[in-house]
Amino acid sequence: MFLFIAEQINTFHVLLASGVFLLTFTLITTEKLPNAIAAMLGAFLFVAFHIISQNEAVDYIDFDTIGLLCGMMITVAIMRKTGLFEYIAIKGIKITGGNPWKILVVLSIVTAVLSAFLDNVTTVLIIVPLTFAVADTIKISPLPLLISEILFSNIGGAATLIGDPPNIMIGGATHLDFMDFINNNLPIVLVVSVVTFALLKMIYYKKLNAVNVDTEKINAFDETRAIKDKKFLIKNLVVFALIIAAFMTHHIHHVSLATVALGGGFLLMMVTKEDPEEILKEVEWPTLFFFIGLFVIVGGLEKTGVITYLADQMIIATDGEAVKASQLILWMSAACTTFINSIPYTATMISVIENMGEAAGGDVDSLWWALSLGACFGGNGTLIGAAANIIVAGFTQKTEYPLRFKEYVKIGLPLMFVSIVLASGYLYLRYFVMQ
Repeated sequence: MFLFIAEQINTFHVLLASGVFLLTFTLITTEKLPNAIAAMLGAFLFVAFHIISQNEAVDYIDFDTIGLLCGMMITVAIMRKTGLFEYIAIKGIKITGGNPWKILVVLSIVTAVLSAFLDNVTTVLIIVPLTFAVADTIKISPLPLLISEILFSNIGGAATLIGDPPNIMIGGATHLDFMDFINNNLPIVLVVSVVTFALLKMIYYKKLNAVNVDTEKINAFDETRAIKDKKFLIKNLVVFALIIAAFMTHHIHHVSLATVALGGGFLLMMVTKEDPEEILKEVEWPTLFFFIGLFVIVGGLEKTGVITYLADQMIIATDGEAVKASQLILWMSAACTTFINSIPYTATMISVIENMGEAAGGDVDSLWWALSLGACFGGNGTLIGAAANIIVAGFTQKTEYPLRFKEYVKIGLPLMFVSIVLASGYLYLRYFVMQ
C-alpha cells in the first residue's frame, strides 16, 4: 500500500517537474518574460511544490560557473574603459586600406578573437557600432559585415572555456580545464573559420569589391584617441594576462576557475582604484540569476528521474556506443540551439551526459566536445540562436539596413550546417580513429 502511494507521488512529481520545466522553457524561448525572471520563477515553483527542498536547491547551484561568470564580468567592465577594444578594431580597419572585403575579414577575426576571451554580447557591443561607422564612411551596406560578425562571434566563442556560456557550464560541471578546450576545440574552430571565410567570399566578394572606397576617410580614423590613459591600460593588460595564465596552468595549481576569475576581477579593481559600486553595477546580474534558476530547475529534473530517463533513452537509441552518442549529441545540439536558447539546453544535457556516463561506465569526453561544438556552432543557424545574434539584429532595426530573420537564415543556416558537418568528421577522426 505504502509502496503504491510512494510510486504515485513520484509519478506526480515527475509530471509536475516536467510541466514546470516546459513552462519555464516556453517563457524563455518566447521571451514572454525576461530570462532571469522566467528561470527564477521556475526555480521557485520547484521549491514551492516540494519537488525539491530549499537546501537541495542551493546544493544544485554550480557556484564555480557563477563565480567564473561574475569574475569575468567584473574584469571586462573595467577593461572596457581602456579603449583597447576600439583601438584594435580601428587599427585593423586601417590596415585594410578601406577594402570592403578585407574589412569584413579583419572585423570578423577581431570578433572571433575577442569572443574567445570575452562573452559574445560584450564583443558585439564593441564591434557593431564601429561597423556602422565604417560602413557609412565607405558607403556600403553593413549587413554583410554584421552577418559575418555574428557567425564569428559564435565560432570564436567555441574555442575556449570562457568564450561561450555552454563552454563555461561544461567546464564548471566537468574535469575539463582551459587548456583542454583549446586543445580539443581550437583545431576545428580554425578549420571552420577558414571554410566559413571561403564560403562568405563566394557570397559577398564581388558585391563588396564593386564599391569605390574613399581611403582618405578611412585613414582619417585615429585609433590612438581610443586610449586615453596608458597607465590604466597597462594595469589592465598585466592583470588580464595573469588571469589567462592562471586559467592555462589550472592543471598545475588546481585553484578553481571561479576563484581565479573572482580574484583577478577584484585584483584589477584594486590596482585600478575603480569604484566597486560603479563596477558592480556593470555586472550582468540578470544573467547570473538566470543561471542560478536553471541550475535549480535541472537539479529538480535530476532528482525526479527525468534526466535519468532521457539518458536511458539516448543509450538505447545509440546502443551505448560512444561514436553514435557523440554524433547524436552534436547534431541534436545544433538543431535545438538553432531555435532555442543554448543555456537551458546545455544545462539539461550536462546532466543527461553525466547519467549516460554512469550507465555506460566509460569515457564520455567525446560527448562533452560534441555538446560544446553543437551548442556553440548551432547558434549560427538563426537570429534567435544566440544572444549576440539578437543584439546585432536589434541594433539594425532603427537603421535603413534592418537585418531580417529570413535574410540572415539564407546565409547563417547553410553555413551552420557546413560547420556541423566538419565538426562531425572532426569528432569521429580525432576521438575514434586516431585514438
